[in-house]
Order: sequence, then C-alpha cells, then structure tokens
Amino acid sequence: MEEKNYALVGRIIESVQQIEYDLIRGVKYKRLFQLFEKYKNVSPHLFQKVEEDTTMLAKKMTTMTFGELIGIVKKYELLGIDDTDYLESLLSKRNQLVHQYFKYNEMNQCSEQMKTNYLTRFLEESLAYSEYLTRLIDEIQTDLNYISSGKYNY
Repeated sequence: MEEKNYALVGRIIESVQQIEYDLIRGVKYKRLFQLFEKYKNVSPHLFQKVEEDTTMLAKKMTTMTFGELIGIVKKYELLGIDDTDYLESLLSKRNQLVHQYFKYNEMNQCSEQMKTNYLTRFLEESLAYSEYLTRLIDEIQTDLNYISSGKYNY
C-alpha cells in the first residue's frame, strides 16, 4: 500500500473520532436542554443533579465503542432517524476499514489508485458529516445557553 493511503487511513480514523467526541458533547447538551423543555422553571438543585448525571454519562461514553455511542444517541434522541442511519453506515465503513482493510479481501486486489479513491471518498464523507455534526451540536449548545439564561443562571 502506498504511503499516502496510510495517511488517508489515519485521517479517516481521526475524523471518525471527532464525530464520536461531538456525539458525546451533543448528548450532554441535549439532556440538559431537554430538562428546560420539560419544566417551566428549573431549580439550581435539579439542574446541578442532571448536570452531574450527564457529566458521568459523558465520561462513560468516552470508553464506549462507536456502536455503543450510537445506541446512546438513539436513547436520548440527539439525532433524527436519517442522521442516525447515516451514522450507522459510517460505523459499518469504519469497521470494515479498521478490521478488514489490511486482511485479504477484494479491496486488496484493486489497484492502488482505486484504493486511494475509496479512501479519499470515505475521508471526504466523514469530514463533511463531522462538520455538519459540529454545527448541529453548536446550535444545541447555543439554544441551551439561551434557554437556561432566562430560567436558571449557571
């Protein structure tokens, strides 16, 4: 395999890890945001309790597999069905890359250019989704900051 393909694999892994990081961040913000959606006013005690629970969940999530993270994302309804389905397709591609790419398979019989094209497309796809997810999570954080500033000052 050419050196540039090894670099592409590394960049794909980095991009998917950024997605995992944003999913953790998103679940944390979404759980806190849902608290304000559920109750008209949130006491400082309740907010602190939910924040502590959410921080503990986020810490646990850092050791979870990508598949386990998707389960948590579904549980807390961070993303819609289409986005969750897309995440599962990324998981499948990432698993194939990490667990099968270097073993004997059909991809190993392809030309180096075909391998490079595949890896480049996967990288572009994961980077685009990562950027989309980061913007989405940033919006949730902004909404949380706005809604919480009027109901509870933290």
